[in-house]
Amino acid sequence: MTNPHHQSENQNLTDQAESTIHDLHLHHTAREYLITLQGACTEANTNYCELWHVLIFLHNLITVSEEEFLRED
Repeated sequence: MTNPHHQSENQNLTDQAESTIHDLHLHHTAREYLITLQGACTEANTNYCELWHVLIFLHNLITVSEEEFLRED
């Protein structure tokens, strides 16, 4: 079962992503960070809880950016 606190945080991150996306360069930068952070998941000393929130934020940032970019075409 999903933790309600985490659902609320995830929604907040989604809302932040939706309100801050307008720059394609930002989209590419976010994707680079996401790939780097995904690589960090293989490290033994990674704090996965904090990393997970960052990954969710970046994923949402990229998704919203892609949707906006596709709508502009």
